[in-house]
Amino acid sequence: SVLPENALLTGQVGGLERTRAAAQIVAVTGQPFSRALRVTIRDHAPDSNATQLTIPISAPVQRGDALMATFYIRGSSSGGTAPAQMMFLFERSVNPWTKSIAQGALSARDPQTWKKVLVPFSAAENYQPGEAMVSLRFAFGPQTLEVGGLSVINYGRSRTADELIALAAQQNPLGETTAQVRLQETRQTMLGFGGNFCQPRYGSTEPMDAVGRYNLQNLRVVYARIGLPLNGWTPERGVYRDEAQARAALLQIQEFNRRRIPVIASIWEGPGWMLGGRPEQMGRTLPRERYADCIEAVTRFLVTARDRYGATVEYFSFNEPDYGVNFKFTPQEMAEFIRQAGPRFQAAGLKTKFLVGDTANGANFVAYARPLLEDRRIAPYLGPLTFHCWDALGALDAQYSAIAELGRRYNKPVWCAEAGHDAQLWQAPNPWESWENGLRTALAYEKTLRLTGSALMLYWTYQDNYPLVSRDGTRPFPVHHVIKQMEEALPPGAKIAAATASHDELRALASVGPKPGQFSVLLINPIGEGQTILRGLPPGAAVRVVVSVGSAQRQSSSARTDRSGFLRLKLPARSVVTVQGSP
Repeated sequence: SVLPENALLTGQVGGLERTRAAAQIVAVTGQPFSRALRVTIRDHAPDSNATQLTIPISAPVQRGDALMATFYIRGSSSGGTAPAQMMFLFERSVNPWTKSIAQGALSARDPQTWKKVLVPFSAAENYQPGEAMVSLRFAFGPQTLEVGGLSVINYGRSRTADELIALAAQQNPLGETTAQVRLQETRQTMLGFGGNFCQPRYGSTEPMDAVGRYNLQNLRVVYARIGLPLNGWTPERGVYRDEAQARAALLQIQEFNRRRIPVIASIWEGPGWMLGGRPEQMGRTLPRERYADCIEAVTRFLVTARDRYGATVEYFSFNEPDYGVNFKFTPQEMAEFIRQAGPRFQAAGLKTKFLVGDTANGANFVAYARPLLEDRRIAPYLGPLTFHCWDALGALDAQYSAIAELGRRYNKPVWCAEAGHDAQLWQAPNPWESWENGLRTALAYEKTLRLTGSALMLYWTYQDNYPLVSRDGTRPFPVHHVIKQMEEALPPGAKIAAATASHDELRALASVGPKPGQFSVLLINPIGEGQTILRGLPPGAAVRVVVSVGSAQRQSSSARTDRSGFLRLKLPARSVVTVQGSP
């Protein structure tokens, strides 16, 4: 064990006042533990860590050690309308809070039933006692949740993380389930899948690496987002250099235009004379007296792309301005910047519009974007509502559903400009080739598409940063096959349709079209093996079933629905399954 004895019951839950919460120890019968921690949350909070319990480790952990966390939860949301929600994290105790795992957990639908949760993971770093901690986050809206039997066992090198993952799935089978699709109940129309191509933003002077070339050849890229290297483009005030990283970005735009792939250009870093601070320092605010300089530099870049490279940029943004990566704007400051930039773009003959938001996560998107949408002065310059889904696996469903509602209210399309499941995944030991990465990517895509109304998913990235294939561009990773599988099942022009599953862990998403009679169902089983009866499909339809698991991806077979439109499917442990029917 790496935790002090009874740490769950003796630690102090922090941030109770931030959510008007209460914490107490309660007696439990009929379980492997006799007492549990009960936390009652009464108010919403912008972040799930507003109310949390942190437990420093009491034993050393080495990078790459395989660990298994075990705990039991039960409870419900306020009013008992939904399961309670918690997040388990194993992370460094101080900034930059390096995370080995961040795993959400839902209670059973019956609030009186205890649910056992197993979380296998490997350590991202070396830690001495106190240098890492377990964090239990509770601020997921009004709810009452009880957690008991918490342990974190370090197996060191005696078992691998993959072995523990397989063991956890075996002990938590899916069993018999049903999934109901309603193909007549449609939502957003898919624009499709695409990716970020941002290596010049990180210093590359070549527009495309081997990873990017492979993805362009093997995936259907309907949109590309590139980094506008403002720091290289305008190293001094009034100086604009079409060279090095800036030229690489311009060549990217030219190539995408040649391929008829529309482009988003986003800014991360700015030059010191404009933004100040240290290079790559987060949270820097652009002085108001520099707005005009920044606008002019961006305008010159877009005009150069058009006039010198024959290429256009559809949309522009500052990357994650809510967090400040690396330009930080309040909504009011962003509105003022757009108010000045919009007319300058138009005067230069540019049709480029601003993405609304481009926020770091989905949970805080609505609060950031609403003031922009309410400002009528900038309405003519605004494009789609855009966010990043790094928090998809931990955010409340209601927070993601609110994005779709905002889009409907203002009649704006919704896009996810950075699609992924963990913004700190780069800190883990060699995560890119793992099946876990592919499975969790599928879960993040499914939740984002199902709840936010997003019509476009741009993976981070289609180059050698969170890569889909080996660095030399010859060996696709499991996550590449998952993207390809979802891309085929959810093509441009298809409408997302309603689907529900009888088991909380089973994820289901359906689509219809774009051709008459065409349909698909995406099923993701993140736990042990089981089977499902798929209902609501056209009777007697011939379908293609594609299955991806850790040992093999995109294995295809044929099947046919019965006279009632039912289809029985085996769902392997930790699998991504698609069912595709065509006329």
